[in-house]
Amino acid sequence: MANDSLASAQSTSTAVALFQKAHGRMTTLQRIDEQLAALVEQRRKIQEELRAVQALINEEFDRVVRTSADVPGRMLTQIAESVRDAGNGHPRELVEA
Repeated sequence: MANDSLASAQSTSTAVALFQKAHGRMTTLQRIDEQLAALVEQRRKIQEELRAVQALINEEFDRVVRTSADVPGRMLTQIAESVRDAGNGHPRELVEA
């Protein structure tokens, strides 16, 4: 009987150890799941921020392109006015020099 008691205690001890190990693994999985959820949320927020920055960059490019589109026309107008003011087809700076 003492042997049966000892075997039963060892079997119970082994079962308890296995349950503790399983519980530890389940707890670890739960923590990993929580960390993954936090990382997914962080990734979502960073994507939103990146899209906002991209929109600002696009707006700035559009502004620069719109502004610079007028520059060649203004330069041509200034050249034409300079030529017209000179009266002989040469820019005023060359005539006065």
